[in-house]
Amino acid sequence: MTSWADARQRAYLLGSRVPRDVESMPLATSAGRTLSADVFSPTALPGYASSAMDGWVVSGSAPWRLGAAILAGDTPASTPLGDGQARPIATGGPVPQGAHGVLRSEHGVTAAGTEQGDDDLWLRANPEARSDEPRAGEHIRPIGEEAARGDLLLVAGSVLTPPRIALAAVAGLDALPVQRSPRIDVTLLGDEVIAGGLPRPGEVRDAYSPQFPGLFGLVGAEIAILQRVSDDLDSTIHAFNTGDAVLHVSTGGTGRGPADHVRAALAELGATLELDGVAMRPGHPVILARRPDGRLILCLPGNPLAAMVAFLSFGQPLIEGMLGRRLRPLGSVVLAKDVPNPSRQTRLVTFADTDAGATVTPNQGSGMLRGLADADGILIVPAGGCLAGEPVATLPLHW
Repeated sequence: MTSWADARQRAYLLGSRVPRDVESMPLATSAGRTLSADVFSPTALPGYASSAMDGWVVSGSAPWRLGAAILAGDTPASTPLGDGQARPIATGGPVPQGAHGVLRSEHGVTAAGTEQGDDDLWLRANPEARSDEPRAGEHIRPIGEEAARGDLLLVAGSVLTPPRIALAAVAGLDALPVQRSPRIDVTLLGDEVIAGGLPRPGEVRDAYSPQFPGLFGLVGAEIAILQRVSDDLDSTIHAFNTGDAVLHVSTGGTGRGPADHVRAALAELGATLELDGVAMRPGHPVILARRPDGRLILCLPGNPLAAMVAFLSFGQPLIEGMLGRRLRPLGSVVLAKDVPNPSRQTRLVTFADTDAGATVTPNQGSGMLRGLADADGILIVPAGGCLAGEPVATLPLHW
């Protein structure tokens, strides 16, 4: 069987070879989408010199003769600020040419200019100000302080987070080129699986239909077809031939028992097995196959925890590759207690963060879900186990 690390990398590379579709997406609806091309600033940021403080923009030495106020949104002044002049200015207001700096509002005082022999208002620094305040350029955001025109703002493959969307907006963009979300067909195998209600002895509830739409959405994909199919060869072949999505995900039937028909169905389709079992627990009977036309089939085990661990290990990297994203890096935590692993396979263990360190959650059986429901992540425990106080790699969760 392939090692867990090699299988994860292989899934990512297979996904990255899948052809991608691009669409233009308005900023307001682009959160969570993947950028398909580098984005360069069409203008300098900011595009004009502006005040970073409420106060007075000044030129020359005090005292300063006060002029008209400058507010955010005003058109930049056409005449420079003369020596010995000042104008009240709001944060974001355009700084006129000839300005030396901005004296913040709490460090100035204004008075009628009787000592200058006129009725104008004059500005001086008060005792709270430094002796050299304001210094040259102080509290002024110069043109292009954040980015020059043509600077790279966002890199292709980036997930569009709210701050990245805001950056595109302040640069003057209204839409961005993004990867079209991969559409995935899903087949749930199992005669014992029921869609709703309390299961009778011998039956189990469908654990996947309620969670897969949200799960796939979190990793950037969407479901095209979701179907439940009986455990027989003809039905399995027919299910794999239903739909034309670039990726088909199935659950169940990956073992080698009398009711497991996935491998035979893949053989009938002429599919190449890129992964046929991975040296991991749970989830070791996972299969990843490539059809002659390049479409992929990810076959997850039937047990809920095993299926989820396998999807997070390989389905998530597969979709990240399909979207042109970088492979999400592993995390790291320090263990509160020893985590044994006497086998030669990688053990994936759900854990919770505590003040003492990472602690294994209860209910770790491959058919259980409570351990994952209470987990903050998944420990990647190598053969031989890990000791308390040691760092151990983790598989991050999207929720």
